[in-house]
Amino acid sequence: MSMQLGAKRPVTDINVTPLIDVVLVLLIIFMVLTPLAEKQMFMRVPEYEPPNTQVVPPESVPPDQIVLTALKNGRVLLNKQDLTVDEAMAKLKPVFEGHYSKVLFFNAQDGTRYEFAVKVLDEAHKAGVNTIGMMTDPPMVEAVGEGAAGGAPAAPPPAPPQ
Repeated sequence: MSMQLGAKRPVTDINVTPLIDVVLVLLIIFMVLTPLAEKQMFMRVPEYEPPNTQVVPPESVPPDQIVLTALKNGRVLLNKQDLTVDEAMAKLKPVFEGHYSKVLFFNAQDGTRYEFAVKVLDEAHKAGVNTIGMMTDPPMVEAVGEGAAGGAPAAPPPAPPQ
């Protein structure tokens, strides 16, 4: 812009500097707040269980509950019965057809490929399963040696005699 001295005419140019400042401040605010925006994912998490509760091992699951385990060899266990994925889904279809509240418990063996576990879950959904409970192994509790002070790790056990 040029300044004209002496002439007192009104300025007809729009001063956009304050507009640009406001827009840049709004841009920075949105850039900061967008990652913090809450993403909607509906999930039911289990209620807190006190540590003294007894965990039910998979061997003693009631007969009316169905446990599907993906094995690392590409097969599945349907309530301890070794089957292929197609055979297991053929057995699941009549059980879950029309029962929207029935729960299928799913477990994956250690070392199972993620792609295979997702394929089994997709096939179960195609077979009519709507509610899936994910099973996990209970946390391992490490015993602290009696001679350890203040929670320090216990000394390693002595080597076996040779």
